[in-house]
Amino acid sequence: MKVKNLITWGGIPLGALGVGLAIKSFLPQRFETASWVGEKGNVTRLDSETLPAVEVSFLRCGSISIPELIAVRGAFSLVPRVISHSAVLIRHPKALFLYDTGLCSDIDRYLVDQSLFFRKTLANFHLEQSLGSHLRERGVGRGELDFALLSHLHWDHVSGIPDIPGVPLRVNRVEYEAAKHGLLNAGNGLVRRLMSGNAVECFDCAGPTYEGFRSSLDLFGDGTVVLVPLPGHTAGNTGMFINRSNGSRLFLLGDAVWVAENFKRPATMHPFIWSRVTGDDATARQTLIDLHRYALHHPEIPLIGMHDAASQEQFMKSEIYIEAAKI
Repeated sequence: MKVKNLITWGGIPLGALGVGLAIKSFLPQRFETASWVGEKGNVTRLDSETLPAVEVSFLRCGSISIPELIAVRGAFSLVPRVISHSAVLIRHPKALFLYDTGLCSDIDRYLVDQSLFFRKTLANFHLEQSLGSHLRERGVGRGELDFALLSHLHWDHVSGIPDIPGVPLRVNRVEYEAAKHGLLNAGNGLVRRLMSGNAVECFDCAGPTYEGFRSSLDLFGDGTVVLVPLPGHTAGNTGMFINRSNGSRLFLLGDAVWVAENFKRPATMHPFIWSRVTGDDATARQTLIDLHRYALHHPEIPLIGMHDAASQEQFMKSEIYIEAAKI
């Protein structure tokens, strides 16, 4: 009887502790932002009239709705937020290419051997339209794509590759070298299988600082497409600035954030998700700080994560408005 009472009364504080930790996981975490307000960093002066036209289209392949308090720690809101699985089709005078690849038509076949936990959490999505279907709808044949540039090598950013066999893949060298030590072969080699036999071409962000970010790569040498490292989510997560004459500047963030509130507050996702998708917690938080600072001083530039359905839809509406105004 005494043992039973001991277990009963001992369980109460343990249960209370568990509830307390669960509640704490939804509370906002403090970021020291006061010292950033006066900092502008390096500013790139661009004459948009001298730049070529660059067409940008988000291709949404799949999605899932989750409560906002999961996407944004400290949000205290059950409003559904749509998390998309997208690719970006970019038509530059020198190349037609993709930034990330969305989902292929038979993605379920690649995921069937993954754990039930994985399939019901990180890989839980509704397939809306495959990458191949999007490209056919736009009249883009396989031979017309020059390359696909991957923001990073998580499975959900390489999952459209089976629909574009033979198209070269461009990957940040830091990312590819790090992935060799685990990511490529994790989950029964899921990422390696999705990348199929497509050739991999590594690039280096070894150029000068750009817009306050530590290094860069001017992809075409004309100032239109500039890559910058946004590490933390993975070792080589790579962002892309797009500068053009036919619309607003744009900053693609890969998976440095899920939704815009992650850099606006700033705030991570709920720690249950954040801890499972983030390679380096401290570095990823610093990247959020850098993006928060940049957004403060450049509210005119859309910063868009590859899972941020709302920001992607807003951008595409603005593109349609711009095109309609030209007619």
